[in-house]
Amino acid sequence: MEAYKFATTVLENGIIKIPELENYTNQRIEVIVVLKPEKKVQTKRNSMNDFLSSWAGYFSTVETDDVRYNYLMEKYK
Repeated sequence: MEAYKFATTVLENGIIKIPELENYTNQRIEVIVVLKPEKKVQTKRNSMNDFLSSWAGYFSTVETDDVRYNYLMEKYK
């Protein structure tokens, strides 16, 4: 079974234009139509304060270099 894929638009009168398939004239074919979903457009832009307030629990105020230094000092006593 051969399959061809192409993108086209349905015209206002319901006609779908497809490229010519010269080898398949006067033969029965099966046509499957798949609608593509429309892309959602994000209209609201989040401010930095909104971002920080929603992710505040994930950000740490502890200096990682101090924590790393203390860990290594304890490890190699």
